[in-house]
Amino acid sequence: MKLSKALRLLAALGLLAFMISRIGHADVLERLRTIRPEIMCLAGAVIVLDGLLRAWNWRQLLLAMHFSTTVPYGRVLASFWSAAFMGQVVPSTAGTDALRALLGMRTVGGPLSAHVAAIVMLNAISLFAGCLVALIATLFLGLAYHGAAGVRPAAALLFVAAVLGASSVYLLVKFQRGLVIGLLRRLRGRRQKKLRRGLRRFMDKLLVFERYHARALPVFAIACCTLLTRSAAFALAGAAANVHLPPLAWLTIVPSTMLSGLVPYSVAGYGGDQAAVVYFLSGFGASAVDALAFALLLPLVAMFFNLLGGIPVLLGKVDPARAVQESSTPGAAP
Repeated sequence: MKLSKALRLLAALGLLAFMISRIGHADVLERLRTIRPEIMCLAGAVIVLDGLLRAWNWRQLLLAMHFSTTVPYGRVLASFWSAAFMGQVVPSTAGTDALRALLGMRTVGGPLSAHVAAIVMLNAISLFAGCLVALIATLFLGLAYHGAAGVRPAAALLFVAAVLGASSVYLLVKFQRGLVIGLLRRLRGRRQKKLRRGLRRFMDKLLVFERYHARALPVFAIACCTLLTRSAAFALAGAAANVHLPPLAWLTIVPSTMLSGLVPYSVAGYGGDQAAVVYFLSGFGASAVDALAFALLLPLVAMFFNLLGGIPVLLGKVDPARAVQESSTPGAAP
């Protein structure tokens, strides 16, 4: 195990142990004993629907790039789901998104840069839409509860930063592409030249709505639908853990956890994410015990979806060994 991975694992375990010791393991265990499994099953079913919608959105972006006249949804879904499974159970230096891009290239076809750009855009649009809706929900919560919205000020600031940051990066690539290319030209050497060429193709694919005249509304509509499905799954998991919040509150919790997931202080969803969830939920008046029990359940909901991704692998729809090998070897993929 590399030193960075070992340190990350130790940090995640340390943060989780600290949270449990501060709140009290006996109370948390007692709360977990009262979890209603039928509600958790409903949450798992909703998160599967969420995955189906996200795979459909990935397909929409791939279709918009016009590298193929047909992009079968079944193949896209197999790649999307199988990568989630492999990211959960197979040790690799690559992340789930890198595996999705490679599997998509192998099963659907097209250049790797297109699949990488589509995955980046998929995640960026989901985060942008989630944070934008969260800001609107925060405003309505403040009006409904006379200024006591319940959203942590730090979370609200992160929502604003994410919306502005995503917009700024996209505008930079769109209007200042020459500047970015000029910076890339400073990369010398054979490997750097190959990297520069790949980055230029990647930037071209990022401008999918402008260069290919694709409609942005259907993609953003599905992204908003996935925010609703995740919020519903969170609300069901919350009901199982005795955490009851206003419906609009869950629309702010989902992007909060998405932003927390960008920080590498958790392993398989456990670690710093639990501290973040407790912090966010306590703003709405949830007890520390109930909030931590809910935070411990969340990774299990995602794990349920990820493990179901083993079905395409077992059916031979994808080649996991080849994908993991290529994702772990720099320059292996074309």
